[in-house]
Amino acid sequence: MFKKLKVELVLINLILTSIVLITIFSGIYILMDRSFERSSYAKMAKTAEMESIPPFTPRNRNMNPMESFYVKTDDMGNIIEVSQNSSLDKDAYETMLKDILKSNDSRGNVNYKNYSLRYLKVPKHYGFMVVFLERTSDNEILHQLIIISIIVCIISLVLVFIISLFLANVSLKPIIDAWKKQQAFVADASHELRTPLAVITTNLDIVLGNRSETVEDQSKWLGNIKLETTRMTKLIEDLLYLARSDSYQKALIFSRFDLSSAVTQSIIPFEAVAIKQGISMTSNIEPGINFSGNEGRIKQLMAILIHNAIKHTPSGKSIRVNLCRLKNKIQITVQDTGEGIAPEHINKIFDRFYKVDKVRTRASGNFGLGLSIGKSIVREHHGNISVSSTLGKGSTFKVILPC
Repeated sequence: MFKKLKVELVLINLILTSIVLITIFSGIYILMDRSFERSSYAKMAKTAEMESIPPFTPRNRNMNPMESFYVKTDDMGNIIEVSQNSSLDKDAYETMLKDILKSNDSRGNVNYKNYSLRYLKVPKHYGFMVVFLERTSDNEILHQLIIISIIVCIISLVLVFIISLFLANVSLKPIIDAWKKQQAFVADASHELRTPLAVITTNLDIVLGNRSETVEDQSKWLGNIKLETTRMTKLIEDLLYLARSDSYQKALIFSRFDLSSAVTQSIIPFEAVAIKQGISMTSNIEPGINFSGNEGRIKQLMAILIHNAIKHTPSGKSIRVNLCRLKNKIQITVQDTGEGIAPEHINKIFDRFYKVDKVRTRASGNFGLGLSIGKSIVREHHGNISVSSTLGKGSTFKVILPC
């Protein structure tokens, strides 16, 4: 699919470039041809005004292409006079004049042996004065122009082909990456939805297979159905949030709020969880920091980061949450002293459905969407989120927001 698209892009560029080059060089050719023609007839008209040229004297010399020469005839077409700067004989003139005098055109082109001439026929009191000008040099220049144009077109098309191929590869790379991510996203979402649906179907089959038992007797199976339904509802809500975030369908409503208070409120619900698991949680919140954003989304971001830290911090370890102002930026850090993240996972943990420990995260009901949602929230607030980690020593998630 993408190979075909790349070929189409390159072909379109080559076709458009060819059209442009042909148009430009055709225009140059036509303009030069018209310029030569105007210049020639202007020179011939000036010669036609002269009447004091000495009579014809044969000369053995090459015709000067820059000089015009003439032939005077009577009304019957008989040659009266030939300019002395011509190297053609009377037989040549008689041959050419036969067609020129019969024609109703006062100007045009005529060929004789190896000569290519322009002529201008001017009526005079004695008959006609036909002025000639050699046009071989003009034809040679135009012929050279055609050769140069062809060479330039070929070189230009080769360069355009190379540049187009390079640009096509560069342009399609993010599209290919996005398409691959979308394919992976659909596959992962299908897989995550299939698991709770399979559990729900299995438990329903058990319930339907024991119709005579009471609801209380089958509370275990019904509880499993409710649990998986809740998990699937959460998954669908997360997927819808990410879809809306990607398409920018719903703009967040920003307002000025106390960020210090919001971060503090986000920490409080997790203190009991941390104590229960034997984790020490501390915080250093700079007071009085106001921020323009969506307070609900910021609290959701903090919940995601703190929950992620607790999940990966064993008993006896600690978690620290910091909020401070750095010049014209606001920095939030969530630091844990837990298991840390291996270097090969660092660049992937914000990807959707990415799980470092797939077995444990599936058992805990985690879908691998939390950090993706957190990154989306930070992006909506025009900020940046990053992580640094040392395996076995812990991780630090850093969020930078604009003041």
